Amino acid sequence: MNTAKNTVKPGLRRKRATKVVENHEFDAFCRRILRAYARRVAAGDVEALRSLASLASDVDALTRLAVAALRRSPYHYSWSEIAARLGVTRQAAQMRYGDRSTTGRSSLDPRLLQAGLAVSVATLVAVFADHHPGEPARSTCPGCGYRYPDGVGDCPTLATVRPLLYRRRAEDRDALSRLSPVQYADLIGRNRRHNPAAAGQSAQPAAAPAVPTADLFDLLGRKEPQP
Repeated sequence: MNTAKNTVKPGLRRKRATKVVENHEFDAFCRRILRAYARRVAAGDVEALRSLASLASDVDALTRLAVAALRRSPYHYSWSEIAARLGVTRQAAQMRYGDRSTTGRSSLDPRLLQAGLAVSVATLVAVFADHHPGEPARSTCPGCGYRYPDGVGDCPTLATVRPLLYRRRAEDRDALSRLSPVQYADLIGRNRRHNPAAAGQSAQPAAAPAVPTADLFDLLGRKEPQP
């Protein structure tokens, strides 16, 4: 039996707390990246303008997931507390990030709420397919029963999933191939409607080539994977 005495000082045996890096400095770093990205576009990179503008929808979708998580257990933050942090009224915060469904059901699919910001591409694909209005488009969402107002073709869930899935579409080609041709064409077409070079490309998931686009992460040296 090994009876050797542990000579390591107790203070050195304590497990160090995990350092939180998503702090105010991290926030400032992200803002500097965005400003640098905008400067690159302003310096003549017109092809990156569409990608820069699309970041707004990404931020809105991620904010929606973050707010949904803050509203649920174990936090249960009130709309007044969330609105105070956003600098808006309680009614404005609830209208933008809360339940807008006329059926009384949750505005976001439970699979999104459960996964939160760690949601996988496979889950995004499944949710996108379940909440897609189809062709011809239905008057209510087949996934949650949301009744589309005039001029609106996405339920709150689909509006949240769409930009996230488009941005991460190259991470899991197998999962993306589970979309129907109509669903895939809608996902890609809406995000490329201002890109003439994308016109006429096949809507079939298996045959669709990866089109590299300039995005925020190019500044950090991360490129979209090629198939």
